[in-house]
Amino acid sequence: MADRRELLARLNPQTCRFDVGQGGGTPSLQTSDIAAALGMVPPGLGREVMEAVYLPDGAMRHRAKLAEAVLAIVRPEFTRRARALAEAEEDLSFSKEMVSLSRRGLSDAQRRILREREAAVASARANAWPRNTYQHLSRMVDAVVAELASGNRCPNCKGTGLVNDKGCPECRCTGIEPLPDRRRAMAMGCHPVDYPKRWKQVFEWLLSELNREAEHAARQFSRALSDREWRAQAQAA
Repeated sequence: MADRRELLARLNPQTCRFDVGQGGGTPSLQTSDIAAALGMVPPGLGREVMEAVYLPDGAMRHRAKLAEAVLAIVRPEFTRRARALAEAEEDLSFSKEMVSLSRRGLSDAQRRILREREAAVASARANAWPRNTYQHLSRMVDAVVAELASGNRCPNCKGTGLVNDKGCPECRCTGIEPLPDRRRAMAMGCHPVDYPKRWKQVFEWLLSELNREAEHAARQFSRALSDREWRAQAQAA
């Protein structure tokens, strides 16, 4: 199996059995082995995202944990960007006040400082997230999880997330083919015109962060699964 996380599907309620191998034999990995390997993955955002993508039935029972884990990374990032904008605006206001107090014409140095600080404000404003980000976060997380679960590999990097040993710019290192802005807007319930202006930056940041954490959890799951598989084969021998 190309992606061992797909084994997590066996933990979803099934009407057919997965514990019988080909030819009547017993497969090396039982459902209990998969569950035990999952239990070896430390709790946190990565595990919650991995379960939401590959074990949706089980993940629904503790959706609140995913929400809490997402908030834990979104809040400091939202605050950092908002603080950067506030500081840039304060610096610009201070510079304008200093010019006003001087009661003289603008010097070349003052013009340069004002241009730099106006540019800093414009940059910080462009990087700041909408004030109502938290109100849209739940729908955005659902849309991100659905995109990660799509299985559509990025054609630019063939699903590896890398191009010439560098992060793929098309999929932002996720390996997943990015959806058009309009489809993402529909998925998170916002107007297609608003998405590129207000939400695209937030969505792509969240997609990248959730994918990175989930990939880390996947490596831990795979190591634990390999250990269980080795033990099962050793016992069978």
